[in-house]
Amino acid sequence: MMKITALALLLATPLAAHEPGIGPNGGMQVDAGPYRVEVTTAGTLVNVFVTMDDESELDTSTLSGTAMLLVDGKPLRATLAPSEPGVLSADTDTELPQEVSGAVQITGADGVSAQAKF
Repeated sequence: MMKITALALLLATPLAAHEPGIGPNGGMQVDAGPYRVEVTTAGTLVNVFVTMDDESELDTSTLSGTAMLLVDGKPLRATLAPSEPGVLSADTDTELPQEVSGAVQITGADGVSAQAKF
């Protein structure tokens, strides 16, 4: 019984490290593969701040992505493109709430993808 309890605690520990937290820009932040991803909204814009897992800067000019958000109970899909260093953005043409739920998929120039769920 003690082995099962110890195994359950060991398996649960890494999961807690990947729960969403508040990032430096005030949005929800999670780990996604080698990246740390933070999502913020401003009006109709969704901004995705991407850094390396160790929080070092990342050249996002070679990244692309898709934001799949749930807004007012309806799915919304937006194609993300580099907008400034470290940021992928999209204008959704839909007024977005401050806090969103959904997922962001980021694809590097090498075709490797990572997904962040919020």
